[in-house]
Amino acid sequence: MKIEQIPRLMVFPAGAGPHALANASPREMSLKEETMTPEGMSAKLGSLLGVAIKPDIPVNYGKYLRMTLAVQAAGAGAYLAYKLVNLRMLGRNLWAIATIMFVLLMTSGFMWNKINDPPYMGQAKGGEVALFVPTNNQQFAVETQIVAVTYAVCALCIVILVRHAPKIQSADQRTFITLLFVAVLMLMFSYLNSVFRLKMPGYPFKLLLE
Repeated sequence: MKIEQIPRLMVFPAGAGPHALANASPREMSLKEETMTPEGMSAKLGSLLGVAIKPDIPVNYGKYLRMTLAVQAAGAGAYLAYKLVNLRMLGRNLWAIATIMFVLLMTSGFMWNKINDPPYMGQAKGGEVALFVPTNNQQFAVETQIVAVTYAVCALCIVILVRHAPKIQSADQRTFITLLFVAVLMLMFSYLNSVFRLKMPGYPFKLLLE
């Protein structure tokens, strides 16, 4: 059958009967992002077969149950934090951590994913898993997680080098910690640079990684 990629949806129209088509030859339906939903799939099949198809989507009670439990858990956690934790003492560090997490999340493409709802990952021409789209106009959802974790490691290295490494009393330990986290920072930033080169094929510069 010479199948190189999956999944594939083959449509075999009726050749006889009241719903017969003039051209009843088999055809393949392209599985794009807009056709991977029940509404998109039914609309595409309806246009191919010439009939109106209405999807029957059952109510997802589990989704509403999870949302309810999540809201209750968040409320209970906030109440316990207010009662048990001295927020005035933790306020500065708490706001710093929350701000850094928000910045990392937004700079990694989280809102683009929420607006465009891309697939989690893709498939390359050879059939292997693709984690990055080689263009700056599209991305997979997994890209956000990879980039956010890489940014977080870079931020952690900066915080350790600026705030904690200078306080180490032993000169040998201070030198070792400094060189270690500088190396990790260079490696992570080089990886980010390689990702940028993948997304922007014409970018001429590189650091350590291709």
